[in-house]
Amino acid sequence: MYTIFEVEKDKAAKIADILSDDLISRQTTVVRDGETLGLKEGITYVMIEGSEDAVIRGKELFSESDIEETEELEKAYTSIKEVEENSASGIGTIFG
Repeated sequence: MYTIFEVEKDKAAKIADILSDDLISRQTTVVRDGETLGLKEGITYVMIEGSEDAVIRGKELFSESDIEETEELEKAYTSIKEVEENSASGIGTIFG
């Protein structure tokens, strides 16, 4: 289970606090710049992937900070996974 949030620059400082939550910090979390993902410029995308309880907790904490889930969930997820795979294959080439 996963969710992805769109965080505007003026709220980016809240990301670290939310991701340090005990439950969320034990999940897979990814923070990526929108431009790097080929998505919206000036937006940071934050993915929480893991247990249902952690995703629900993330939704609660981000919502309290007036940060919403992305409307382009599948597109953002695909972009994040592609960047991760490209990074992993690049490291494999270096150390391969």
